[in-house]
Amino acid sequence: MTTQRVTHIFDELRQGILAVNDSVSRLEISRRAEQLLYQLNAEKPYEVGMIAERVLGIEPTDTATPVASGEEIRNELVRLIEAISAATITSVDAASEPVLTVDEVAQRWNVSAKTISRWRNRGLVARTFTFNGRQRVGFLESSLIRFAAAHPRLVRRGSLFSRITEEERAHTLRRADEMLNDGTPISKVVASLARDTQRSLESIRQLLKQAGKNEGAVGGKLSERAERRMYKEYRRGKSLAALAQQYGIDPKAAARVLNRARAERIMELPIDYMFSPEFKKSGADERILAATPLAPSGQRMPRKPSDLPAYIASLYDVPLLTAAQELHLFRKYNYLKFKASKLRDTLDQTRPQSQLLDEIESLYREAIETKNLLTRSNLRLVVAVAKKYIGSTGDLFEKVSEGNLSLMRAVEKFDYTRGFKFSTYATWAIKKNYIRAYSNEVKQSDRFRTGHEELLDASPGHRSDPTSQLAAQRQREDQVSNIMQRLTDRERQIISSRFGIGTQREPMTLKDVGVELGVSKERVRQIEARAMQKLREAAVNARLENLSDSGEFNFHSN
Repeated sequence: MTTQRVTHIFDELRQGILAVNDSVSRLEISRRAEQLLYQLNAEKPYEVGMIAERVLGIEPTDTATPVASGEEIRNELVRLIEAISAATITSVDAASEPVLTVDEVAQRWNVSAKTISRWRNRGLVARTFTFNGRQRVGFLESSLIRFAAAHPRLVRRGSLFSRITEEERAHTLRRADEMLNDGTPISKVVASLARDTQRSLESIRQLLKQAGKNEGAVGGKLSERAERRMYKEYRRGKSLAALAQQYGIDPKAAARVLNRARAERIMELPIDYMFSPEFKKSGADERILAATPLAPSGQRMPRKPSDLPAYIASLYDVPLLTAAQELHLFRKYNYLKFKASKLRDTLDQTRPQSQLLDEIESLYREAIETKNLLTRSNLRLVVAVAKKYIGSTGDLFEKVSEGNLSLMRAVEKFDYTRGFKFSTYATWAIKKNYIRAYSNEVKQSDRFRTGHEELLDASPGHRSDPTSQLAAQRQREDQVSNIMQRLTDRERQIISSRFGIGTQREPMTLKDVGVELGVSKERVRQIEARAMQKLREAAVNARLENLSDSGEFNFHSN
């Protein structure tokens, strides 16, 4: 069984698990997958179907399934566990057992954080938690115990290499600052410090990289690149004090660096809004930011049809909004962006104030939460519209995914002040997207399959001059050649293989093209659909007749 096939099966398994709207069930599946991870023999083959049943906790069946090596399955299980964790982020306080950060694990085993990162590729399971409101990677106590039991020699060997002490680190960074201030090149700084400390070149290089010394930090000032990296670590949850120590600068200087980075990000935020005169009236905050009106007490949740896919069934757990609730939320959403935009106009990027940055970020976060609520409350509308545009060979979930994007854009562009229902506007926006992207799929149940010569073989319904026909034929060939240049190399290769254009081979199936390119059949289909859409648009721009409707050409599907 090929690695590609194993990955495809686990991708389907992961999608099914993530579609479950029960975080408790997903975490239980994650625990079963981790327990199974350390029971597998890397050299032994296993039935993939049996592994999936064990992970899902269902009764085994006698159905024969393909096999894969334990090493392949272990790699896929690690990816599955991390995907579940990323989609089911919990607070570290809610964990049922102790959770350690990367630094704490490194200190326990007396290894570097980089070693911990390498061990994650060997099966050390990491999960995503929120630490004081910020998302960070953490390790369950049970995961550490399992890894240490499975790899005792690896952990023991790693601990033999002593970590650099804080005193040694501070002394090394001071020496680096002195040498950099004297104009010594970074390569010579690394070599000199490695010789003085009896450390490897890579150890010194990593130490200086973490401290920002290789980014031009001279005299306590960081380069722009180091400032961006520092801000990225801050957003991942690292404290201001830890960053100041890591980069060797004063905490106040670190705060100024972070504030400038925050201001730069705020200036790039999309804060367009639909204005209403009531935004400027007295008491607007009390009226517009008040609690959302409650639904009528007699309102019932719609009955959930049976035998629905997990994702669609989960949509019935979200109540629809009443007209009053919808109006309130759209007004609140735009008012929050209005306030954030006005505050942003007063922002001084050179010396931004922390309080102002906090207020803008808070308003924007609340606006995004309101937008998400509006989107979730209308997801069933997307499914209802998508069903009408599936076609005989379409994929409902692909259409739903496309429709969800249209729905989110509709929430941003909807002008609630005109008094229309949002569902009317959103339905129009979703349909418009389907019609534009899938008009050809609506008209025909299958794509045309044709060779290059057949594509250009004219069969007129009336007699004409052979010389004129030849000239027209050559003109069409030039037009098609020019249109094909609009595609990327991979799109051009797939179209050529699928339709036999410019090759001496017969048209190939999706599966054959996927094998040739090393991708899945579904991926080939997606790229082909995108390329065909480009060709249709290019043909219209070039004022060619629509080949799928025109009677000028004869096509032969294969």
